[in-house]
Amino acid sequence: MNPLDGVKNYQVYYGHPNETIIKDMQNYDLVIIEPLHYTKAQVEQIKSRGTKVLGYISVMEVATWNTGLMSKLQSGDFFTRNGQRVHYSEWDSYLTNIASPHFQGLLLTEIQNQVIAKGIDGVFMDTVGDIDNEHLNNPTVLKQQRDGLVNFLKEARARYGNIAMVQNWGFDTLETSTAPYVDGIMWESFNADTIKSDAWSQNMIKKLQAVDTKHSVKTLTISTRQSAESHKLAADSKFIHFHEADAYVNWNAGLVTRTKDTAPTPAPVVVAPTTETSTATKPVAAKPVTETSTAPKPVAAKPATEAPTAPKPVATKPATETSTAPKPTTAPTKPAASTSTTTKPVEQKDSKQAESKQKTEKELKKDKKKAKKHAKKHAAKHAKFVKHEKAKGNMCAKAKHKTAGFLNFFKF
Repeated sequence: MNPLDGVKNYQVYYGHPNETIIKDMQNYDLVIIEPLHYTKAQVEQIKSRGTKVLGYISVMEVATWNTGLMSKLQSGDFFTRNGQRVHYSEWDSYLTNIASPHFQGLLLTEIQNQVIAKGIDGVFMDTVGDIDNEHLNNPTVLKQQRDGLVNFLKEARARYGNIAMVQNWGFDTLETSTAPYVDGIMWESFNADTIKSDAWSQNMIKKLQAVDTKHSVKTLTISTRQSAESHKLAADSKFIHFHEADAYVNWNAGLVTRTKDTAPTPAPVVVAPTTETSTATKPVAAKPVTETSTAPKPVAAKPATEAPTAPKPVATKPATETSTAPKPTTAPTKPAASTSTTTKPVEQKDSKQAESKQKTEKELKKDKKKAKKHAKKHAAKHAKFVKHEKAKGNMCAKAKHKTAGFLNFFKF
């Protein structure tokens, strides 16, 4: 069975969680998160009503700010072209060599520490599309990288069993190599106004449907505009859709309400006699917050020029990021000095609390700024992916463009 069977809705969220967000996540069939921001207890809370959880990892790139992972990389873990590492200056990251057994081992350790150890159901593998994007014109290297990815997937299956595995982009790699080993593929920038009129996209829909029939690989789509039309197009194609109009760093609350029909069956069976009332209150608790959050998110507000946005923050952020999530605990640890005087300690405590609060707000602002930077980075990256993928469906377009330029010059 495919772990994604029965999933009708999902959401991608790479920001920090809070109690309200975690409760609303319980209304979804699937959520994709940045696992560094979550504890095992929080993951269990999300899953308590049947929600499946996938944790983000980056497979084909590593960013320089991720010093923890960078320090473990060997020279053979980087992909080199003409003796030079492939560096993406726009977001300061390096293309990796998935054919390296050592790098595969680092990724498997990442899955163990951030996914398996926290009780997360599977992995969302970002940047797989780099294989098609970077190596399409070199068949030998293309095969090496695809074989390396397959070896990594096989080892992940051998170690961790039937965890859910979803790759992002890499449609040709899916069709030729990874379909037997993954459960899903994500198609970002699935916007109805371009998909309907694009021959390459229409052909790709048919290919993905055929892969699903043969290998049971579900397609998860994301639109950034035309929410209703894109949802309908995805549903007609038997895809699972999510509309993201605000990057992946803001939780879109209240989009889904779990009903008795969609709730998992084991829960009511186990606690039938005593928790009739408690189960009824769960949806109510999640709904009030969600109703207000959806108001300021009009779909039409996105400009039409932002078609190929599909922001995806980098997976393996430094572990120090997680320390900003909990509330400061420095204030309650100072009450010992309050026994000798009556007014001074109170002022000291209040100032300490204010200082801690200010520090926390500053850290949260810093996190938000960094998350937006990552969102912008991945929007640009996937614009490049879309352009590349479409070019494969119309290989003569570039030649036509050059010929037209030459004829115009000749005519002049």
